[in-house]
Amino acid sequence: SPIVGSYDSFGAEDERNLRNERGLSFANVPRRLAVNAIYNLPGTTFLKPVFSDWQLGTVLTVQDGTPLNPVYYYTDFANTGTPNRPNVVPGQSVSLPASQRSVAQYFNINAFSDPAPYTLGDAGRDIIQGPGNEVVDLSIQRRFPLSDRMNLNFRGEFYNSFNHPNFGIPLPYPDFTGLFGRIFGVGDPRRIQFALRLEF
Repeated sequence: SPIVGSYDSFGAEDERNLRNERGLSFANVPRRLAVNAIYNLPGTTFLKPVFSDWQLGTVLTVQDGTPLNPVYYYTDFANTGTPNRPNVVPGQSVSLPASQRSVAQYFNINAFSDPAPYTLGDAGRDIIQGPGNEVVDLSIQRRFPLSDRMNLNFRGEFYNSFNHPNFGIPLPYPDFTGLFGRIFGVGDPRRIQFALRLEF
């Protein structure tokens, strides 16, 4: 699951010009695919009491990341008492190619520069694309009849079964020197649990 914070709680940079605040919402996810499937394994004559009547399940979730707001956390270049954003360097792309992204630098920090004193930066709101998520959960279960009125249910669940690292949100604060663009968190690793339930 994504790591959350105060990223979209900052107010307007210029409260007299709210047009500058038009941008994507922090909750905007451009693409999301969620698949839930259950498959009943076919019966077999070989050791039928052991290998028959099993059921496999999966929940697949793949989604793009949420957009982030490049904003100074405590520096007030414009001396306005409102949140300040940096300038975008002309000719520089905010995003990095996938092959260059890392936990040390997820987006192009060189695409931003400090505004001049007593001026507001020209960077838009929520222009940094955060990392997405890829999670595959698997399950296996079977009901074992013990009598006419009694069943034993077995269930095994494998969350994030491929142990895919789902990175947290990179720090979008340019005044955190050396930390701007760095990722400090990761979602849950693989977790496995088994359960037995007696029904009567």
